[in-house]
Amino acid sequence: MPDVFDVAVAGVGVAGAFLLRNLSKDLSVVGIDKREKLGFPVECGEIVPVKKEMRILLPNLKDYSLFDIPEKYESNRTDYIRFIAPDGREFISEFKMHVVKRDEMISDVAESGGHRIMKSSRIVSFRKESNAGIIRLDNGEKIVAKIVAGCDGANSRIAAGLKLKKLLAVPAKQYVMRNVDCDEDSIYMYVGKKISPGGYAWIIPKGDGIANVGIGFVSSRAEKGDTIRKALDRFIKEYPYSSKYLKSAEIAGEIGAVVPVDLPYERAVYDNTILLGDAAGMVISHVGAGIPTSMVAGDLAAKVINESFEGGDFSHLQEFDLLWKKSMLETIKSSYFIKTLWDRISDSDERLSRYLKLINNRDMWEILHSRTPLKLRVAAFFIPILNLFF
Repeated sequence: MPDVFDVAVAGVGVAGAFLLRNLSKDLSVVGIDKREKLGFPVECGEIVPVKKEMRILLPNLKDYSLFDIPEKYESNRTDYIRFIAPDGREFISEFKMHVVKRDEMISDVAESGGHRIMKSSRIVSFRKESNAGIIRLDNGEKIVAKIVAGCDGANSRIAAGLKLKKLLAVPAKQYVMRNVDCDEDSIYMYVGKKISPGGYAWIIPKGDGIANVGIGFVSSRAEKGDTIRKALDRFIKEYPYSSKYLKSAEIAGEIGAVVPVDLPYERAVYDNTILLGDAAGMVISHVGAGIPTSMVAGDLAAKVINESFEGGDFSHLQEFDLLWKKSMLETIKSSYFIKTLWDRISDSDERLSRYLKLINNRDMWEILHSRTPLKLRVAAFFIPILNLFF
């Protein structure tokens, strides 16, 4: 018979790491991750808003100390987001970010909890029972736990085991590049069907001429025959507003990932099973931001799980649904509204550029902070008519 753990943390990414750090050392806990090295390869742009920005993004969060990120995890700190329209028009918004060493941060945070972590262990299935959850690994091993926390990303095996509808996700591809010649105090975001249909492209400087360069790509919104690799290479070599920074750049590494862009599940708690971060759809979808929401989710879930064991009452897990919704749901919904509005006006670069002429720098600041300017809320009702003129 396998040992029965108090808590099994399925997936040790950002949400799993912050959960493991804060779970009580009095509990028997196991973290399970498919990677040999936690957090590697990096599957995102590695940006986290500074504490001041998080107070704007998540105004209902009680504790912002999570975002006092130690300098040792910073590769760069940026002050601005430069948002570039298909016609080259540039919006510049103050938005301060940590560019983090995501793999180092995840590894240190997860291991600081002192709990057992099983690496190179791939989850193949999950089954929920009344008083336990059963996880099966690719080596045939079975993990049984009183509480299972699904932190295993957009293609969550835990969510699949709960028979939940799969969340809509967008494929992304990213190169780590050397010799990038851009302003290192700025993050560059590009929109347009020619380079990133259904998503956006980015240059995120990590310092010393190194940058994460990538795109999101929805094939159903792309031109026939286009692919994510072709689009990314075009962004680097041909697109006039990005290639000027990448003329001498060299590829040092590449990764692919998927990013949830759906509304989160209506609830994250299913009896003795709990979903966190990307696995639950806790993502600021219009910019594909999942690190800060996953940090918050891991922190909140640990508090609720610890209290459940202290009180001997697992029904207390339901408190997590109240906490995460209060902390971030309003922002997530606003972000999703912006994303769906964007999808309705971005079927051509010419139309999108014309719409963006109605937007000023202040409007863009609000959009990037997941706030919806009044003109966007009004325009949403008239897009079918406006599209006739734009």
